[in-house]
Amino acid sequence: MPYKYYGGVHPDYMKAPANKTPVTAIAPPKQVVLPMMQHIGAPNQPLVKVGDEVKVGQLIGSNPAPVSAPIHATVSGKVIAVEPRRHMLGDMVMSVVIENDGLDTPCEDMRPLTPEQLRDPEAILARIREAGVVGMGGAMFPTAFKIAGGRGKVDTLIINGAECEPYLCGDHRTMLEHPEELLKGIELVRIAQGLDKCYYGIEKNKQDAIDLLNSLNPADYGVEIIPEEVKYPQGAEKMQVKVNTNREVRPGEIPSGVGCNVVSTYTCYTIYRACYEGVPSIERVVTVAGSGIKEPKNLLCRFGTPLTHIFEEAGGFVKQPRRICMGGPLMGICVADIASGLVKGAAGLLVFTEEEDREVDNPVCIRCGNCIAHCPMKLEPIYLYMYINKGDYEKMEQYHVMDCFECGSCSYGCPGRLPLTHTFKMGKAMLTAKKAEDKARAIAEKANNGAGKGAVSAGKEGNV
Repeated sequence: MPYKYYGGVHPDYMKAPANKTPVTAIAPPKQVVLPMMQHIGAPNQPLVKVGDEVKVGQLIGSNPAPVSAPIHATVSGKVIAVEPRRHMLGDMVMSVVIENDGLDTPCEDMRPLTPEQLRDPEAILARIREAGVVGMGGAMFPTAFKIAGGRGKVDTLIINGAECEPYLCGDHRTMLEHPEELLKGIELVRIAQGLDKCYYGIEKNKQDAIDLLNSLNPADYGVEIIPEEVKYPQGAEKMQVKVNTNREVRPGEIPSGVGCNVVSTYTCYTIYRACYEGVPSIERVVTVAGSGIKEPKNLLCRFGTPLTHIFEEAGGFVKQPRRICMGGPLMGICVADIASGLVKGAAGLLVFTEEEDREVDNPVCIRCGNCIAHCPMKLEPIYLYMYINKGDYEKMEQYHVMDCFECGSCSYGCPGRLPLTHTFKMGKAMLTAKKAEDKARAIAEKANNGAGKGAVSAGKEGNV
């Protein structure tokens, strides 16, 4: 180990500007806006009403559904609104707005686990869910459900320390600043998963972190550090599985299908804090960078903090932004409203100016084959692009459009500037909508046929 995977690209990683100084905790804002949807799954229902006084870490939103993750207050103060507000990604989402009283009064409902509980898989799993922990690498899938769903199927746990996207370096800073806590968090995940050992894959451009973690005897925590070659999109789950085990996740399936589970670095650190300190998921490190930011840095931010406040803490904009991205520049999503509150999956806030816009009026394929060579899923992007634009659903499915996880490698390497990744995102939505429409039509036809047969039967009985 490590093994190699097909495709990928080597972008300029641009990590130095933000990574040169330690993480800075910013002052909590005067007001936080906490969407009740900060995870994949069922949305939370608000547990507070306007006028209620809340404390830091107090449970303010939950849902008993298995695939969900509760929300906690990130400041103490008064609830001034419970209403739909704009989410970072554009939708109007039911949110709780808290006016900060500046006291940071802690809620003591969640206590650190006892030494016995720290060795108990069920106690750890219950705490992970209670603390509202989700995939902090960007996926925001509820971690407790992910671990529980893998029990009996998973024989290999992989901790994802690749952080392969350009600019992003919050995980790297966490490795350097909280190495022992991070190893303890990984150990908790391993125990909860019911395994004796796990792998921690870290790209070699973080050699200082690899050396530091190895100096702490990771084997004592059941962890083996795996230095990985530097290549994007190594941080994708399927690539982590391939690199660390040489297993390949089949099309349409997830890592547990080949006996693996993948958990991100900051997720493990969040689990450490929840179990050892009794602190729910209320904040995270965010890399604030890009050509449009005056002072690139890593900031520790409370969830619900308006993005405008975060940008001010990084010195503000150099000039009018062309795009603001949540996550990395290749797999990230454009932010819809900078007045919205920060959510759990935002590993980065990247600001880009018009000078970096690679769009052209007339993108043209020159048949170079770069997109095929770069696709880690071994797809044929140029054909997918053609069939999506033609609306050929049969060919879209035949060429496995749903297997694209939108890493952007094809777009990055395209000299003709075709908007490949965005087209595939649209094609997946088109195909999903078409299948839903076909299913609804089939159900309606079945119901109509049943009603028709019933009418014929009734008519025959009337003629007797």
